[in-house]
Amino acid sequence: MKIIYTESPGKDKDVCYRRPTPFFGVIASATEVVVEGDHPHIVEAYQARGIAVSDGSEPDEDERRQELMDAIEQATGRRPGVNTKTETLEQRYAELSEE
Repeated sequence: MKIIYTESPGKDKDVCYRRPTPFFGVIASATEVVVEGDHPHIVEAYQARGIAVSDGSEPDEDERRQELMDAIEQATGRRPGVNTKTETLEQRYAELSEE
């Protein structure tokens, strides 16, 4: 489940919106977390559980590829090849996130 911590909750039914304060703790079913604003305690709490956290801005493709390769390597112990397509990396990351 995607969780977004924001002061301006949206209406996307596939997203769980939460205000950043007060922070009641990590939502166990989170698979992706976006934290808008400066709330390092929330970021640290989710990262400690191995859950990807972003600030909501879109990374450029090189940054995203690097993030995906790092995450896949961390999960499997093997780094994907440098010529692996971004789409393939995204698919592999999604598979690992479901496990």
